[in-house]
Amino acid sequence: MIAVFLAGALLLLLIYGYMYSRIWNRALSVRVSFARPHICLGERGELTEEIENRKRQAVPLVEIGFRIPTGLMFIDAENTQKSDYVYKRDLFAVEGMERIVRHYQVEGKKRGYYSPDQLSIHAPSVLFREEYIMDTPAGGFPGMYVYARQVDCSPVLRVLDAILGERESARRLYEDPFVFASIRQYTVHDPMKAINWKASAHTGELMVNTYASVTSLDISIFLDVSMDQNIPFSEDLRELAVSGAASLARNLAARQENVKLSVNTSSGLQDHDGAYVSFRIGRQADVLTQMEEYLASDFEKMDVMPFADMIGKAAREMRGRHADEVCVFFSAFDTSDIRRSMHNLLAQQGSGIFVTAVRSAEGRQAEREENLFILPFSDTQQGIPVRDDSDIVSD
Repeated sequence: MIAVFLAGALLLLLIYGYMYSRIWNRALSVRVSFARPHICLGERGELTEEIENRKRQAVPLVEIGFRIPTGLMFIDAENTQKSDYVYKRDLFAVEGMERIVRHYQVEGKKRGYYSPDQLSIHAPSVLFREEYIMDTPAGGFPGMYVYARQVDCSPVLRVLDAILGERESARRLYEDPFVFASIRQYTVHDPMKAINWKASAHTGELMVNTYASVTSLDISIFLDVSMDQNIPFSEDLRELAVSGAASLARNLAARQENVKLSVNTSSGLQDHDGAYVSFRIGRQADVLTQMEEYLASDFEKMDVMPFADMIGKAAREMRGRHADEVCVFFSAFDTSDIRRSMHNLLAQQGSGIFVTAVRSAEGRQAEREENLFILPFSDTQQGIPVRDDSDIVSD
């Protein structure tokens, strides 16, 4: 009798196991997502792991695994393994008609785009004799950008505002007779030809037309992303230059200034030999987003032209233009070629600022060379850690 009972129980277990193997992954969904589409370098974001079972049949045990590139790190390293990627695996016990959501804090350690991929969903059989695998989408989930670090660029803004103030005062001396601005009362300093006789007859007082200035104030930011492996801290200082240029562009865009950022990377256009990448931001939020995403790229995989060559090409492109442009240069290198090219450009455009990324240990001070302001941009002043000499030896 006992043997018959055990045989029946075993048969029911086998039937249940067979049915479980057929339906365990039905109406079972897994999603890995980020709470925000982007963060800045050094900031924290949130990654959400969600599993939902939309059937009455429970899933007693299921393992969810995925990976992300190492530039994005989990604050809590539990159930993670780091090699060329960061691999994360978690176990769930999901009841019928249940949804489980787990939140994890992540920190951006390197610029880039990070998307969870290679999602794996494994579950043991009822008798633990084999493992079931659920097919997952071939592509990864929507990812998150890690933008360039937000740093304090107020020293650059102060000098830039002083230059812009001088330019604004000067530009009011010159008016474009084809760009009408407003009407005001006549003064003894106004020429007779400026009188608007129709408006004067209407108001009973002499009124004159005023016009917009002949130039427009634009700000051009030039960013050098080149790096020399033979120079200590070259990568750290390049990151500082990228962060400074990105932060300045954000500040100017928030002030609705006419700003353009150019990078000495090749545009890759076949019909534009030697062309470099530029973003004319102005008041366009979508262009600012394009700039942010581009600056999150890995520049090691791009063709980078010498910074002096890019400035020289920009000078040729600006020749003959009437735009009143203020130029700001960001680079980790301060060479005679770069300074010469900047002076050639500023001979057409007036004043500019050279923001050179340096280590605080160098003790560089701000200086002025003709119409070029040189501002050292230090690492520790911006709260950016830079390796010490012992790290160089160990590398």
